[in-house]
Amino acid sequence: MDPTATTGPARRARAQGVKADRLQAALEDLDPQLAEWADGFIFGDVWAGDELTHQERMVVAITALASTGRLLQLRNYLHGAVQDGMPAERLRAALRMLVVYCGFPVALDALSELDRVVRAEARR
Repeated sequence: MDPTATTGPARRARAQGVKADRLQAALEDLDPQLAEWADGFIFGDVWAGDELTHQERMVVAITALASTGRLLQLRNYLHGAVQDGMPAERLRAALRMLVVYCGFPVALDALSELDRVVRAEARR
């Protein structure tokens, strides 16, 4: 993944990893406007700027998805983070903090997803 990605589609590809094209195609099939917003607004505008690094943005997105129970999207972002070189232990530490702020079951679900992703990526 390109660490210097500066466009919405490039940032989305870095965040979502090797399945980015398939995920975007599925979103386009669901609703073309949502796909456009993903590249233009979400990854084009919200994910732009120098205030946070890409990894910091990923941690924010991952913990937000985990805390709201969005496990399918969480799994996609975890794959993207691991494929981009983010250490699993950094992700584990962030998800472990959910125990305090969201509760034990939320943290367990998120950590279970991380374990599934780490095992799947190891098989690649």
